[in-house]
Amino acid sequence: MVVKSLLKYLFTWWNGNTVGTKLYTFLKGKKVGEDYLGNSYFESKNLESRWCIYRDQSEASRISPEWNSWLRYISNTVPTSDNITYEWQKRFDGNATGLDSAYKPSITRVGRSKEELEHYQSDYKAWKPE
Repeated sequence: MVVKSLLKYLFTWWNGNTVGTKLYTFLKGKKVGEDYLGNSYFESKNLESRWCIYRDQSEASRISPEWNSWLRYISNTVPTSDNITYEWQKRFDGNATGLDSAYKPSITRVGRSKEELEHYQSDYKAWKPE
């Protein structure tokens, strides 16, 4: 079991960081911060590159917009842990397309009679992989 997990760690990049990334981060990087999703963000000591080490799987849609701006040099300000500015803002939780938590439109009630709404069947069908 230990050998299997060691081989998985050594040869898979989609389950987090690889040995090369860990070594590069140790030698040339400094930790700048961490977001509420558990991702860690690093910057090179000479300030030329920035990168993210994901908490779980390497999934780019699981980076919050604030940290995405910092990673792409749109902003030089390191985001704070709770960057919610307005009370109406929701916390970013990644792209939910194809998941059960994805947005599904409700029945449109405008211009429909009560009888129509009782027998209304949505023409929206969520795609499910087979």
